[in-house]
Amino acid sequence: AEFNFEIGRGFPSSGLMYDKPENSLFIPKIYNGDYTSKREVDMTSRPLDQEFVIGQSLQAHELVEAYGKGQLKGKLKEIAAGLDEEANPVIMLAKYKK
Repeated sequence: AEFNFEIGRGFPSSGLMYDKPENSLFIPKIYNGDYTSKREVDMTSRPLDQEFVIGQSLQAHELVEAYGKGQLKGKLKEIAAGLDEEANPVIMLAKYKK
């Protein structure tokens, strides 16, 4: 495979992370903290903007249902409060903390 430095692609991604102190490889699981129960974030979705680590589409009808059941908190709860089931998906963008 050839790596294209202009677009930053060329090698297949494996989804593995390396833990230096433990000297081990693992498959990470990242959870969305705006849900009251564990809801995994898809780490393979990459937005086009290099500033963000991941981008994920959250379906409006699922957010409305979770809001109705009291399963949301934080900013996502505020967003879901203004949605109806027919609304467009919400795009969640995440970046590293500074």
